[in-house]
Amino acid sequence: MSHLSRLQDQFKLKSQKAVLKATKLTKLISNRSSFSGVNMSEHDRVVFDLKGYIVKPAVLSKNEIEIIKEFTLRQKNNPESLPPHERYLPGGPFAQLIAHREVMNVLLNVIDPDPEKIRLENVFLSHRQQGEGEWKPHAGGRTTNPNYAYNFHDGRIYAGMVRVVWELNEVLENKGGTCFIPGSHKANYNIRTNPVKSIDARNSKLWETYGCPAGSLIIFSEAVRHSADFWQNSQSPRIAIFCAYNHINVRHHKPDFKPAVIEQLAPKHQRFFRDVYHPQFD
Repeated sequence: MSHLSRLQDQFKLKSQKAVLKATKLTKLISNRSSFSGVNMSEHDRVVFDLKGYIVKPAVLSKNEIEIIKEFTLRQKNNPESLPPHERYLPGGPFAQLIAHREVMNVLLNVIDPDPEKIRLENVFLSHRQQGEGEWKPHAGGRTTNPNYAYNFHDGRIYAGMVRVVWELNEVLENKGGTCFIPGSHKANYNIRTNPVKSIDARNSKLWETYGCPAGSLIIFSEAVRHSADFWQNSQSPRIAIFCAYNHINVRHHKPDFKPAVIEQLAPKHQRFFRDVYHPQFD
């Protein structure tokens, strides 16, 4: 057997293994993807309104974490080993998390109760080794911009754009997780465009963060003042997938999804990538 033939066989074997893992993950999550009959708990609803974010620990199983993490790192480090429609997020096994029950459970209560009016407009991988990161506070304060405007009306939260973060490795508290100023999404002073240095300082006691096991879910309103931080865990990198969900009426990010990726998603996932429009004109 020639060297080229051996390489082709190895590539075929890797592709087959990837397909098997993706199929296995689909089966693991399929019973969680239907969001009919689910509802955000009163505790989560009150905490989200009070702080602007919630932490849901250990949502994914160890098996689910390993499958998604391995595949996502292949997308980052060796995309050519994957079919073209799986080389970029949200392609590959991650697609099974787009409409995860725990995610929709919250989004239906803070963006819109109609799932047809919820869009996913941005997905990216955050991969950081010890010492990597930045401190760059942003958002916070009331605004008329619908992407960042947090409102409560007629017994419902309307949070604007909402970030969903899948932490695929353990996050140690105060060691590099996303940081927040709780309650800043409802601040009357415009700290978004007129920041206060003493408040934004990393050592300000107004900031808080979280620790969580691998497979946890962080969900926050883009309106809350928040910042990345420097990763301080020498035992493992930060591997997190950030997703930005928004209302069908508005858009913050420029569209940059690969058409080949979206076209290969299941129809129930493709609908999250529709362009902005007003359903009134259907």
